[in-house]
Amino acid sequence: MTRHPLIKTSMVLMAALFLMVQGFGQAHAASNGGIDHSHDGVACDVALVAAEQTVLTPPPAKPAPFVAVTQLKQTELYSEPAYRSFDGRAPPPRGPPL
Repeated sequence: MTRHPLIKTSMVLMAALFLMVQGFGQAHAASNGGIDHSHDGVACDVALVAAEQTVLTPPPAKPAPFVAVTQLKQTELYSEPAYRSFDGRAPPPRGPPL
């Protein structure tokens, strides 16, 4: 990133300030419960955004149908081992620079 300590410090302080203001705003909205209120005669615009919702339950899961397991005929598959052949050769060895 950057090496200047003042820039790093200011970036950390700005991030901390942002998170702190967000936390205070959410705490204020949660403490008032979303009702209309005022501070010194001025209406407060900070409120809960989400309205109360009913709890939705998922539909019951259908059980999987029973499948009878039968004994299958086991056959052994045999394959010959794959022999690797190298058609090319390694590059010539490098010597010390001339």
